[in-house]
Amino acid sequence: MKVEDYLSYALPTDIPETYQPVISLIGLENFCKLCDYYRGEEVYFPVAEYVFKKTRNRMILQEFDGHNTKALAKKYEITTVQVRNIVNGSKLV
Repeated sequence: MKVEDYLSYALPTDIPETYQPVISLIGLENFCKLCDYYRGEEVYFPVAEYVFKKTRNRMILQEFDGHNTKALAKKYEITTVQVRNIVNGSKLV
């Protein structure tokens, strides 16, 4: 039988407690897809801020007017040095 064949019969108590928070977030079917994709591998999930770092930097560049470094730092919860590095094209950010 395939995993899909079990979905309609599975009870929440059938799934180990360790995985319940993930199932609550993405649902049992998507959890099974992740299990099938990774097949027992350990998986690391970065913090969301890291995933959107390039997006954040692009937004900062679009909003930068030459005088709002402090406001951008506050808005994006980073330092003014980081804002200046983004604006100046530094790879250190």
